[in-house]
Amino acid sequence: MIKSPLNYTGNKSRLLDQLFPHFPQKINKFVDMCCGGASVGLNVNAKYIICFDNNKKVIELLKTLRFLSEKLIIDKMEGFINTFKLSDTFNNGYDMYRKYIQGNNGLKQFNAEGYAKLRSFYNDDSFNTHRDSAVCLFTLLVFCFNNDLRFNSAGKFNMPVGKTDFNESIRKKLTSFKYGLKNKNIKFVQSDFRVIKELDLRKDDFVYIDPPYLITNAVYNWSGSKWDEVKETELLSVLLYLNEKGIRFALSNVLRKGANVNKILLSWIKKNKFDINYISYHYRSSSYNKKDRATPEEEVLITNYSV
Repeated sequence: MIKSPLNYTGNKSRLLDQLFPHFPQKINKFVDMCCGGASVGLNVNAKYIICFDNNKKVIELLKTLRFLSEKLIIDKMEGFINTFKLSDTFNNGYDMYRKYIQGNNGLKQFNAEGYAKLRSFYNDDSFNTHRDSAVCLFTLLVFCFNNDLRFNSAGKFNMPVGKTDFNESIRKKLTSFKYGLKNKNIKFVQSDFRVIKELDLRKDDFVYIDPPYLITNAVYNWSGSKWDEVKETELLSVLLYLNEKGIRFALSNVLRKGANVNKILLSWIKKNKFDINYISYHYRSSSYNKKDRATPEEEVLITNYSV
């Protein structure tokens, strides 16, 4: 499995073994809509892959990590690490920082000041190239809490400092990402789900979409413009367009979360007699799910075909 270097909220890396058995055996063009960290697109078996996301910074980061050599990415990251005096356990070892560690906070105390300065530097957006900006963002991801990618409504990166640094595990993810892309015919594009109608899709193509979930409180539901019932209805209309064209699709979503029910989605499924495939997983440990971790979620994969 190719591990995405981005730890995107709600990413599907742990669900691939449940998702892929429901996907068609042969796919010509695969569309990964609302791709986030692109865990699905990176690992699907298809001749041609297009990963779309509406977040410009996410797509720019994926493009940059693909285009630049691994050595150049690491050199640039280590430049930021040295400039802002962040920890470097990979090169210096962990013992060098032990006296700064309190309880289970890891490297948080040591990196707090330098991380805050690096975050301000990134948000000031005074870079010479988009690629330098993207590598700086990746450095922030490595050092931030839960390695989560999150922006506020003003487009500023706002995650607090985390416990870890650019360690061996994260370097292996980067290596896996670079190596896995060598034989992939894959493209990263910024756009929202409305672009689906503009694509030249045929019956041997396949669309997978993992939008913000209407009845959950994930941070990306509120970043920029809120995901609401209007967007939910418009997305379902686009999927009906695909269905009328005879193009197969699969939609990840949550039908129920505690007492909350996505009535719009449930009614749409029943009316069009689409298949509901239940997924066994929850996001209780996710950083956005602190308030209602114990609330059960009914996650599903909705398809307009039967496996």
